[in-house]
Order: sequence, then structure tokens, then C-alpha cells
Amino acid sequence: MSVHLCFATLDELETRMESKFHHLERLVEKQNERIQRQEEEILQLKNDLANNQKSDLHKERKITILKERLLVGSIVPSKVPLPRTTAFYAYTSHDDESPGKGHTLKFDVLKTNINGGYNPFSGIFTVPDDGVYVFTFSLRLYAGVNGAYEILKNDEVEGGAIGIIAGSKTQLQVSETIVFSANKGDIVYVRTHPTLTHTGGVWTNENGRSMFAGWQISH
Repeated sequence: MSVHLCFATLDELETRMESKFHHLERLVEKQNERIQRQEEEILQLKNDLANNQKSDLHKERKITILKERLLVGSIVPSKVPLPRTTAFYAYTSHDDESPGKGHTLKFDVLKTNINGGYNPFSGIFTVPDDGVYVFTFSLRLYAGVNGAYEILKNDEVEGGAIGIIAGSKTQLQVSETIVFSANKGDIVYVRTHPTLTHTGGVWTNENGRSMFAGWQISH
């Protein structure tokens, strides 16, 4: 009777041990599952961290670009002054019947006066800026007129023209065009010859003007 009890006890112990082993196996499986989930979570966290770092780097680049744009926008470009244009054109409003010797011709109808150098009351152009200038004049003469004309810079004769009109019905335009350098403050004007006698007058009307013009071609 006692031997039977001993074997029964061993079977019971074996059953209990198997039950404990199964329980331990389940615990190990659960632990493994938990570890696997934690590893997956850690991997996900690493990926999220890497993405956040990339996003932060992208944001920093954007901020840098915006700062550079703001800096460029705050810089006010300095204006480079452009050379001023100088030009004038004027003609006479009436005939000059007897100009005489050394007479400054006054072209009193002012059509163009860019930079304000020409004075229609005196007939004198005052150079506003240093540079190279072109000057031209054209005078309408009629029959019987003898006249010589000069264009001067200050007191120096730079160019001249002469007109001798023969016949009773002849008319023509006496003209001269010259180019020279001038300095600010120089004066330029047209006059009759100071020693040659001028016979007759200088005409002007809508059919033919007596005119004076000039313009700057370089600085």
C-alpha cells in the first residue's frame, strides 16, 4: 500500500513539473513578444528622431534663406547719376535789317533748351558741363546782301561762313557746323564779322529760318 502511494506521488510531481514548464514557456513567449514589441518601438523612435532631425535641418535652411533675403531686401542700392543731356535750338522771330559789324545775333525763339544753357535775350550759350559739343548756325540771306559770320567760344573764333548774294531775286542759307571741346562756364555765340562791312539784313520766316543750335556728344 505504501509503494502505490509513492508512485502516485511521483506522477503527481511529474504532472506538476510539466505544468510549471508549460507556464514558464508561456512566460518566455510573452517576454519574447514584449521584447520584440519594444525593439519595434525603439526602431520606430529612432526613425522618428532621424526624420525630426532632417525636418529641423530643413527648417534651419529655410530660416537661413529667409534671413539672407531679408538682408538683401534691406540693402538700398545707391543710384548712379546718369550724365545730363545738353542741347538747345533757337531761331529769330523777325528780320534783322542792319546787323552792323561785330553784332551778336540773338535767336529769340527758344524751342529746345535742355540743361538751360542758352539765353535767348543775349544770344549766348553758356556751357553747363565739360565735354565735346556740336554747334551749327544757318542764316537766311536775300538779294544784295554781303555778310560774313563767325561762331566764337569765349573770345576765340572757332568757325565762320560768308555769303555774297548777287541778283535781284536770289536767296540762300549760309551755314556752318563745327565740333570742339568746351569747359563749364565757356560761352558760345554767333556774330557778324568785326571788320567786314555787312550789307543788308538777315531774314527769317516760316519759309526759311535763321537759327542757332548746339548739343553735347560726349563728356
